[in-house]
Amino acid sequence: MRKLFIALLHILVLVGGTAGWAADDTLERLLRAQAFNREFEGFDSYYVMIEADHPQPDGSHEVLAVASGKFSDNTKRMKVLFLIMDGHIVGGQVLEGTGLPPCLAQEHRSSSSL
Repeated sequence: MRKLFIALLHILVLVGGTAGWAADDTLERLLRAQAFNREFEGFDSYYVMIEADHPQPDGSHEVLAVASGKFSDNTKRMKVLFLIMDGHIVGGQVLEGTGLPPCLAQEHRSSSSL
């Protein structure tokens, strides 16, 4: 009986851990698509880490995320508090930011730039 209880406990822990990871993965894709892809356009790579996800009484979520990327020999790091409602970012505030300004696509650069 004890072995069965321990086995069930392990299964519950594994299932719970997988569900939490899947939610973070979905949230990370949402933040990349609606916010961070523009901020890190032109960078070699960038990473997103969800630090907190707090459900609100109105059904929205306050999400604290950190993104960091590398461009040439420079890095950019942003810590942002997002307000998400029904799968859409409805607000946000940059809490910390370091590094380069966002890269502009070639068609947005003025003719006088190098």
